[in-house]
Amino acid sequence: MEKWRYRSLKWLHKVREEAYNDTKSLLPEELIEKTRTATRDVVKQIGLKVITARGVSDSSYKKS
Repeated sequence: MEKWRYRSLKWLHKVREEAYNDTKSLLPEELIEKTRTATRDVVKQIGLKVITARGVSDSSYKKS
């Protein structure tokens, strides 16, 4: 039997492996900051609304 029977599993495994290799040498604080930055960029790029306890805002993801 093949290791990855479905293409989607093969793709998912490849993406996860690449992400792990890109971040395995980072300190936890560095990984958190990298994740925050990437999230902020995606939120702005696709125009998501951020919902917080204070209300809803357009693309205003802020570091807390």
